[in-house]
Amino acid sequence: MSTKKVLLVYPYFYTGVKKDKIFTPIGIGILSAVLKQSGIDVMILDCTFLTVKEAIKKAQQYKPDITGIYVMTTFVKNALGLLEKLRKVNPESLYAAGGPLPTLYPAKLAKAFDYVFKGEAAKSFPDFCRDYLNASSRSEFTGNINPSNYAGIYSLSMGIMDSPVTHLSKEDIDQCPIPDREGFDHKKYQELCYGDTGKKRTSIMMSYGCPFSCEFCSKPIFGNEVRFRSLDKVFEEIRDIVSYGYDSLWIADDLFTCDAQFLKSFCHRLIKEDLQISWSCLSRVDSVNGEVARLMKSAGCSKVHFGIESGNDYVLKLMNKKIDIAKITRGVEMFKGNGIGCAGFFIVGYPGETVETIEETFDFALSLGLDEISFNVPYPLPGSKLYERVSDISDDDWNFENETRFLYKSEFDEKWLKKRIQETNEIFAGLEKNQVIKDRR
Repeated sequence: MSTKKVLLVYPYFYTGVKKDKIFTPIGIGILSAVLKQSGIDVMILDCTFLTVKEAIKKAQQYKPDITGIYVMTTFVKNALGLLEKLRKVNPESLYAAGGPLPTLYPAKLAKAFDYVFKGEAAKSFPDFCRDYLNASSRSEFTGNINPSNYAGIYSLSMGIMDSPVTHLSKEDIDQCPIPDREGFDHKKYQELCYGDTGKKRTSIMMSYGCPFSCEFCSKPIFGNEVRFRSLDKVFEEIRDIVSYGYDSLWIADDLFTCDAQFLKSFCHRLIKEDLQISWSCLSRVDSVNGEVARLMKSAGCSKVHFGIESGNDYVLKLMNKKIDIAKITRGVEMFKGNGIGCAGFFIVGYPGETVETIEETFDFALSLGLDEISFNVPYPLPGSKLYERVSDISDDDWNFENETRFLYKSEFDEKWLKKRIQETNEIFAGLEKNQVIKDRR
C-alpha cells in the first residue's frame, strides 16, 4: 500500500477559561509511540491551541488512512462535531473512538464511528491499525475481523462486534515505549502553565488502576487493579520531559503515594539523578507518614493535592471516601509540618447533604490552613454510583468549564451555592494575604 498513516485527535479547544492543569495528553502520546514503533506514520492533532478550521485543514492535508479520536464526557460535542467535518474532507479514512465515554457507552459512540475501542487500547488499537494497513484488501479485512484479536473492539458496521476489555499487565505496560511528545506545542503549554504557576509543568503517570470505590468517581479505563510502571521507564520518560524544557511534574496517578516502597524508591532515585525538577501529586490524606513526607520534600515535592470533599463525617460516608475529619486533619498537618504545600478539593451540594453540612465544609476548608482550595458541585460522571442514583441528568451541559452548575435535578439552589463559594474563596484569599504579610515580618 502506498500510505500507512494514522491521525490521532485530541478534541479539546482551549477557551481561555483559567485552568491550572492543561497538559499534553498522555494517552494520545502512548498510542503514537506504539504505532511509530510498528513503522506506521503518525500525526498527533492536538486541538488545544487550534481553531476548528485550523484542525480540519491540518487533517485534510495529512490524509490519514485511520483517524482515532479520544472521547471523554466533556469532549463529546467537540468529538462528534469534528468527526462530521473530518468525514467530509477525508471520506476514505476509517474512524475510531477511544477513551472513557466509548468504554462506558460503546453502542452509542459506534453509531457515529466505524469502530470503538474500550478500555486500555495501547495494544489493541495499534494492532488493529497495523493489520488493517498491511492487509491486501482493506474491505476484506474489515469484513472478516476476528474480534478476539483486538481486546475491547466494538462495532455495528457488520452486525454487533463486541470483544471484552482486558487490562494491560505490568509487563505489557513496561513494554510500551514512553509517550511520544514530539507532536505537541510545548512552548504554548509551558507559557500557559508558567503564567499561572511560575513553573513549566507537564503531567506523567506512574501507576494505573484504583481499588477504592468513591461514589462520585468513574474509572472505566484503568479499572480496580493497581499496576505500577518500572522506575527505569518512569525515569526514561522524565529525562525526555526535561529535554523539552519542562521543570516541574504533575504526577496524575490516583494512587501514587499509596505504595510506600515505590514512593520511597522514586524519591531516592530522583535525589540521586538530580534532574532539577520539582513535582506535585495527588494523595490520600492517610497514605503517608512523616518519614516519607520528609523524603518527598527532599526529592522536590512542592505540593500535594487531597480529595477531601467534605467537612462532615456523615457526608464522607455517603461518598464512600473511607476517611474521616480526624484523618484529614492529621494528614494535612503532617504534610504541612514537613514543609510541603497542601491543596484541597471539595464537593458541596452532594445528594443527602443539608445546608448545615455544606456550611461545615466551607468552615472546615478555611480551618485547615491549606495553600489552595477548590469547590465544585457534584458531577455525576457516567459509570459512577452517583450517576445511577440522581435523576434528570442533562447531557447538554458537559462542556461548561469552571461553573457552579448542576447537571441533574438538585435540591440546592445554584445561585446560593455560587454565592457561598465566592464568599468562601474571598475569605480564603484574605487569609492567604495575611499569612504572606506575617511571613515577611
